Amino acid sequence: MKRFTVLVVFALVVAACGGGAATDPAAALSAEEKAAASEYAVGFKGGFDETAGGMAVTDDQALCVGEKYVGAFGVDRLAEIDNAALDSESIPLDEARQMASLFLDCVPMRDMILENIASSGPEMTEEQTACLSDALTDEALAEVFTAQFSGATTPQDDQPDVFAAMAACANI
Repeated sequence: MKRFTVLVVFALVVAACGGGAATDPAAALSAEEKAAASEYAVGFKGGFDETAGGMAVTDDQALCVGEKYVGAFGVDRLAEIDNAALDSESIPLDEARQMASLFLDCVPMRDMILENIASSGPEMTEEQTACLSDALTDEALAEVFTAQFSGATTPQDDQPDVFAAMAACANI
């Protein structure tokens, strides 16, 4: 039962929706871009908070995502990406990777996932907690979010190593 619950919580987190860029694409946004980033942040926060299995992003984290996305992709391309996501269409892998990286720059998903599992999941042993902490690397999360953002049908199918490592933690 512990294994199932851990995997379900992680799957919910992955369905909710990454890392670091050498430069900050939000640094020089115009007034129009800042307004678009703020608007995006409101929608992002609402969507994340509704689907993230009890986790929530702060207003600052949501604004960070909005500013980085607008800075990296521009207002028009970000609207196209959002429309593609709404229509369950895929986006290019390079853009999905960039989105995952920028997302993880703003949102401490690893810590949020571990805290969520610890507070709402099953009782876990110290060994299970350490194992899960080791399995949820930034690189692994970036791969999972890249698969999700690129329109992969299920991240579990595209990233079996990550999910297998997590399942192994539940069996300790």
